[in-house]
Amino acid sequence: MASHSQISRRFFVAALGGVSTLSLWNRALAQKTGTQTAATTAAPPPLNVYGKLPAVEKVALSPDAKRIAMIMEKNGERIVFDYDLSTGKAAAAAIAGDKLREVMWADNSHVLIVTSNTEIYYGSKYEQSYGLVLDVPAGKRIQLYANVTGVPTSIVTGDFYRIKAEDGYRITASGFKRPEGIGTADGGSTATETIDRCLYAFGTTTGRGFKLDVDSRPVQDWIVRADGTVAAKSVYDDDTKKWTVSVKGDKGWQTLLNVDAKYDMPGLWGLGRNAQSVLIKFNSGEDTGRFFEYDFSGNRSPLELKRSDNYPIYHPQTYLLAGFGNSGSAETWTFYDPVMKRLPALITDALPGQLNQMLAFAEDPRKVLVFTEGAGDAGTYYFFDFTTGDYKEIGSAYPDLPGDWVAQKAYIQYKAADGLDIPAWVTLPPHREAKNCPLVVLPHGGPEAFDAGEFDWISQAIASRGYVVLQPNYRGSSGYGKDYTAKGYGEFGRKMQTDLSDGVAHLAKEGMIDPKRVAIAGGSYGGYAALAGVSLQKGIYNCAVSISGLSNLKTFLDYRRERVGFDGDSYSMLYWKRFMGDDSRLAEISPINHVADITAPVMLIHGKDDVVVPFDQSQQIYDALKRAGKDVELVAADHEDHWLSREPSRVQTLEAMMGFLLKHNPPA
Repeated sequence: MASHSQISRRFFVAALGGVSTLSLWNRALAQKTGTQTAATTAAPPPLNVYGKLPAVEKVALSPDAKRIAMIMEKNGERIVFDYDLSTGKAAAAAIAGDKLREVMWADNSHVLIVTSNTEIYYGSKYEQSYGLVLDVPAGKRIQLYANVTGVPTSIVTGDFYRIKAEDGYRITASGFKRPEGIGTADGGSTATETIDRCLYAFGTTTGRGFKLDVDSRPVQDWIVRADGTVAAKSVYDDDTKKWTVSVKGDKGWQTLLNVDAKYDMPGLWGLGRNAQSVLIKFNSGEDTGRFFEYDFSGNRSPLELKRSDNYPIYHPQTYLLAGFGNSGSAETWTFYDPVMKRLPALITDALPGQLNQMLAFAEDPRKVLVFTEGAGDAGTYYFFDFTTGDYKEIGSAYPDLPGDWVAQKAYIQYKAADGLDIPAWVTLPPHREAKNCPLVVLPHGGPEAFDAGEFDWISQAIASRGYVVLQPNYRGSSGYGKDYTAKGYGEFGRKMQTDLSDGVAHLAKEGMIDPKRVAIAGGSYGGYAALAGVSLQKGIYNCAVSISGLSNLKTFLDYRRERVGFDGDSYSMLYWKRFMGDDSRLAEISPINHVADITAPVMLIHGKDDVVVPFDQSQQIYDALKRAGKDVELVAADHEDHWLSREPSRVQTLEAMMGFLLKHNPPA
């Protein structure tokens, strides 16, 4: 096996040898984007172009870099494609009825597909995930946990690793195991029985399960080395509010860390820079937002990073920490691995002026999948082989969307009423001067999430019809440090809400938008904010579109309490209460309690199978608005979840929403 220094020298030579090829990449990109932007399309594309699921997505690279797996569409179905990079031959497999969530290679010829379905267990709906190992060309498939003794269900919960054993590759997955001697007389399960968490590795050709670990405690994550040995696991006890990390050495499992975590529990992310260390990120206290590397003796080393939105990158062969990326620009990549350290500059040279993401690596990390977007490109996948200078375009996410209709997206900051700087993204309407335009405010869900600069199908569709779209990362959002998130605590429907209207005022002052032509729309928390914008606030928005939004905070918390099976002091409940504030004040910020104050038209869009925010949240306020004689519409998306995962629902949402916005907040 070559040392890092030997690999690094070969990589440097290959990079220098590929200069002429890199210039070809630049020219090809310029020709591609130039062609797209030069031929201006007179009319905007149909809404179903934006509402389509990406034509290519979930792209994965085999360990030997010879094959690509991806999800594409064929005759209206989502299909798993296995594509040979050298021959161009492809094989396809349909996964009928399931939502495809994740794709990775289990070995060099088998693909792991993670699917999900909305299912009813003991009277309640849950989104359940399953793992399938496919030999696509042979038309064979194996379901993980289908034949493991003592495992009552094939549901998987994550912890997917491709590992190497003596007999070849295996794929890991965590699930649920019934303890010995527990179960019903007929071998079935009961609603009250104890179920352990388990981690198994599965043969990719046989489906045989090999037990790696079982724990009666609620394990959150297992960390597995490339050779299949389990290195660490994290557990959260909702009764004691303790978060524990255990590591496995020669003497078995030992506790490495035991942290009080009533709020903001830390995260166990993976291995550190060697196989006897782990990476932990803290989300509270003086170490908030920082990553630390812990060795198995408990010694820790801080990893100093420039940004708060960093995520670790692991070496594809060793699974050791190789560096960090971030959810924004790639300019601040941090790499410890000398080979991978060269990749960002090479990719930027190949795809200049774009937002580039390294999606996946072969076991030789110089062979890499890249997703790029920007400059008239809604998103394209490339395979680069920096050992030879070769590259191949895999496919475009939105090939039917002309480049001149990929709207420009700009980052701004503005002041909230109390002086807080609010970061935001503004999407500008194509082929129209950004002056005195109509506006749609589109707050993100979460609320502890954030919008970034990538292509967003909803904001792009809205902008294509002549609107400016404002996506504020209001206080309480993530991505800007824990202090910024904490400023949202207790501000649900309060300052989190006025942060949005302060953005409206800013754009009006800049002359970009007409303050008399403003609407608000959003999903999840953004759907709540849309309802709050026309119930808790007055005279700002001409209409509101709530997608899977909350309307009655008390009944929402009751629903969450029933689902998690804990009282009001559970971690989940405390999370929501910290943002919403005291229970006694929920009525103040619940739109359903302010129906009489709503004078603007309201559209409600909600998936019937939503298990995050139940459909009843839209049904309740629809009934209340109807009784009050208000202008309201309800669009029910059959067989749809919280995330609008199905293409028919996405198209239905866009067509209903845009018809509503054009009627009640017209662009001219």
